[in-house]
Amino acid sequence: MNDSYANECIVECTDNGKTVEAEVGSFQPEKYLQVFMNTVKVNLQYQPAHKVYVGNMAGMEFVTSGPKLVGSYR
Repeated sequence: MNDSYANECIVECTDNGKTVEAEVGSFQPEKYLQVFMNTVKVNLQYQPAHKVYVGNMAGMEFVTSGPKLVGSYR
């Protein structure tokens, strides 16, 4: 069974509490997520204890639950 995910996800900066809609680059569920925020690439790794993706860029930490599942097919 293959899953299809959205091309965008909401990313939050834990340092200032701001959220932004980011474009998904490459994605492996529960492993790795690459997003583009205003043309800046941020790599996030999955943290199974908290079920979120976490990454750092320019001294700031970013978290997201990842892109939404939009459908599954065979």
